[in-house]
Amino acid sequence: MPEQRLAISLLVLRVTLGLFMLQWAVEKFVVPGTTLAIFRNFYGFDFGGFVPPVIGVVQVVLSLAFLVGYKPRITYGVFLVMHTITTLVTIPRLLAPWNPVSNHLFIAGVPVLAGFLALYLLRDWDKYRIPAR
Repeated sequence: MPEQRLAISLLVLRVTLGLFMLQWAVEKFVVPGTTLAIFRNFYGFDFGGFVPPVIGVVQVVLSLAFLVGYKPRITYGVFLVMHTITTLVTIPRLLAPWNPVSNHLFIAGVPVLAGFLALYLLRDWDKYRIPAR
């Protein structure tokens, strides 16, 4: 019984984190200017307008693979690394959450990061995935 509860918990965690990442992927098509601003302000890259949809396609494919639990070592690991980088670049905002140029909602990224880490570490017990074991 505890193993089944663990598997259901991991399924819920994977689906909610997958939807979280899918939302960010879809944003690349809906409001590509936001993606350009994020990359410019947080990562120091200034891309052309063609880049967000390209990144969006890759992220949609990864998100769908993540959602169904395909190749968990790879997909869970990629999202863990991606979100770790995202969290690290927001550290100045995390340390000054009420600064006028910041936003206290950046702290929400920290438990999301913990969720990605937990899912990655427990991936062998995530049995409700495709292909089923």
